[in-house]
Amino acid sequence: MIKDVILSDLLIELKDKPNRLKHVLGVRDTALEFGKKFNLDLDILETAALLHDITKYYTLNQNKEIIDRYFGDTKKIYECYNENILHAFSAYVIAKEEYNITDGEILNSILNHTIGRANMSMYEKVIFISDYTEPNRTYKSCVKVRKIAETNLDKAVFTAIDDSIKFYEKDDGLIPLIAYEARHYYRKLLEVQHD
Repeated sequence: MIKDVILSDLLIELKDKPNRLKHVLGVRDTALEFGKKFNLDLDILETAALLHDITKYYTLNQNKEIIDRYFGDTKKIYECYNENILHAFSAYVIAKEEYNITDGEILNSILNHTIGRANMSMYEKVIFISDYTEPNRTYKSCVKVRKIAETNLDKAVFTAIDDSIKFYEKDDGLIPLIAYEARHYYRKLLEVQHD
């Protein structure tokens, strides 16, 4: 199965990065828990979780080479996304090209795992929140969002996006417009759910 191949490759790729491997496996395990809770396809979640950070340690130039080869409007990508989240784009491409992944749920979950987007599918939300809250993460927002996710996934998504935006705004970091759009979308969704 493709998951076994990916896991085997990860064990080699991350043999000198045990914390990253722990993170990836933590994301996988968290995603599988959510998957069982929401009756989702566990193979889709496991594959997306294992691949979400596959290019995390690529250099900026390696990421750009992959992105330039595959995506059309790369100028917009580089203007809007800081280099720490470019791996979402390159991991998406590696999933397609090296692992022959064609499932849109897997690919979109990989592509949107860093900052989310408006109107994510359940698979995208689960991978996004699993990446944010897996047990090896202990920062304050993560702990808060983990608790919220137990009862309301959409509220957890909103809170994670909102906290991330506030964190990067405080540091004058580059925040893509898609993050603001996602925050607005989930804020409105929660207002409707609350009515």
